[in-house]
Amino acid sequence: MRKGFRLIYTSTVYMLTEFRRYCTLQRDQTPLASLLVYLKRKGGWAQLNQIWKDLGPSSGGLFWNQTTLINKLDKLERLEIILIERRVLPSSRSEEKKKTNTFCRLNPTSPLAPHIYSMLKIYKGEEDKYSSELTEKPLDLLNSLVGSDDKEDPVIELELEASLDLLSEIFKVERDEAKKMVKERMARKGLLRDSER
Repeated sequence: MRKGFRLIYTSTVYMLTEFRRYCTLQRDQTPLASLLVYLKRKGGWAQLNQIWKDLGPSSGGLFWNQTTLINKLDKLERLEIILIERRVLPSSRSEEKKKTNTFCRLNPTSPLAPHIYSMLKIYKGEEDKYSSELTEKPLDLLNSLVGSDDKEDPVIELELEASLDLLSEIFKVERDEAKKMVKERMARKGLLRDSER
C-alpha cells in the first residue's frame, strides 16, 4: 500500500516539475494560460476544431497556427494535465463517411485543475458588468499556488504517516516518540518556528 502512495506522490512531483520546466520555455505565458482557462471554462470535452476556432486568428485568439496549439495540447496530455480522446464520428456532409475527431478536456485529477482560475483577475466594467483578464505572468502565479498546497496534499499526508510508522519500527519507539524525534531534528536544523515547537 505504501509503495502505491509513493508512486502517486512521485508521479505528481515529476509532473509539476516538468510543467514548471515547460513554463520557463514559454516566451509569452499568455497562450498556454489562456488554453488552460479555456478548457477549465468548457468544463467537459471540447473538440479540437472548436478550440482552434475560438483561440485561433479568425476570432482574434492568441494562436496564429494550429501546429503550435496541437503541440501545446500534446505536451499537456503527456504531463496528464489534460485528457485527449479520439472519436470516429459520421461526417457532417455524408453519414456514410466517417472521420476521426479529437476531443480535449482538463484532467480533473490534475493538481493544477483547482487553481486554473487563479490566473484571472476580475474587474468591474461599464454598466456594472464584470469581466476577467489574465494576470501578469499567469503561469508563475499558477505554479506558486500549486506549490504552496503541498502541506495539504492528502498523498503527502499519507507519506508522512507511513514515514512515522517506519521510524517507529526502526527505532523501536512509540509513534509519539518518533514524531518528537523528527521535531527535535527539525528544530536543530532551524526548520521550525517557535510556535511549532
